[in-house]
Amino acid sequence: MLNKEHLSEMKGIENGATIWGYKNAKLLREVQRFDSELLTIIDDLQELERIENKVYDGAKQLPYFGAILSEKGKEFLNEHIA
Repeated sequence: MLNKEHLSEMKGIENGATIWGYKNAKLLREVQRFDSELLTIIDDLQELERIENKVYDGAKQLPYFGAILSEKGKEFLNEHIA
C-alpha cells in the first residue's frame, strides 16, 4: 500500500521531474512496483537529455531518472488525497 510519502512524491512529478535524490528515487520505484501504470520512468540518460534539452556529459552528479505521472496516476492521486 502507498503512504503519504508516496503520494507526495507522485504529486511532485505530476508535470514531470528529474529525480536527483535517493529517497525520491526509492519512493517512486516503490510506486512503480505497486502499479507500473501510475507513472512513467525514463531511465535512459540519452532520452532524458533529449527531453530536457540538456547534456549531462561530465556532470559531477547524474540524475537517477526522469519521471512523470500518467493519467491513471493523476486519477489515483485525486482519489487518495483529501
